[in-house]
Amino acid sequence: MQSQKNILFSQGNCDNDAAKLALVSVSIESSLLGHDIQSYEKVTKMLETKYGCLVYDCYDHPDYLNEILKTLPNDSYYHIVESIKKGLGEFAYLDGISEFLGELRK
Repeated sequence: MQSQKNILFSQGNCDNDAAKLALVSVSIESSLLGHDIQSYEKVTKMLETKYGCLVYDCYDHPDYLNEILKTLPNDSYYHIVESIKKGLGEFAYLDGISEFLGELRK
C-alpha cells in the first residue's frame, strides 16, 4: 500500500481530490472488512438504503458514515474509526483528509 500512496501523491498530487477520495474509500473498506464482513455488509447496505450513496461518497459526507458506524454492536465504532485513522495517518495533514477525520470523530 505504501508504494500506491506514493504514486497517488507524487509530483504535487497532494491536492488532488480524486486521490484523497480513493485513499479514504480504501481505508474505510479495509477497516470494515478487517473488522468483519457483517459490518462491511451492514454499513454499505445502510449507506445505500438510507442515503442513496456508496462508500466513496463518505469522503464528502463523513457524517453519514459516523451515524451508521454508531449503530454497530459493542465497541465496533471505536475499532473501525481507529483503523480508518491509522490507515490515513500519514495523510492526516492534508485538508480534505483532516476534515474527514475530524467529522468522523464527532
